Amino acid sequence: MKNLNHQHDLKRQVEMYFDQALDQKSQDEFLQKVNTDPTYQQAFEHEQSVRNKIKEHIYRPVNSNQLIKAIKNQIRKD
Repeated sequence: MKNLNHQHDLKRQVEMYFDQALDQKSQDEFLQKVNTDPTYQQAFEHEQSVRNKIKEHIYRPVNSNQLIKAIKNQIRKD
């Protein structure tokens, strides 16, 4: 059970780091663990890989100037 709690805590820390939810001191402490603990390093690299794959495969349409103008005009009418 203790190992499960440690894994959950590790996953939470990694996610918080990538979500930029840690203060500077916590970030520094976390990165120190990543640099010295293979378990942390593996979790960090896995999360980084997953997030990079998501970014690569998400289609983000580019908003054209015409679309922006149409939205502004619609807002002004209301």
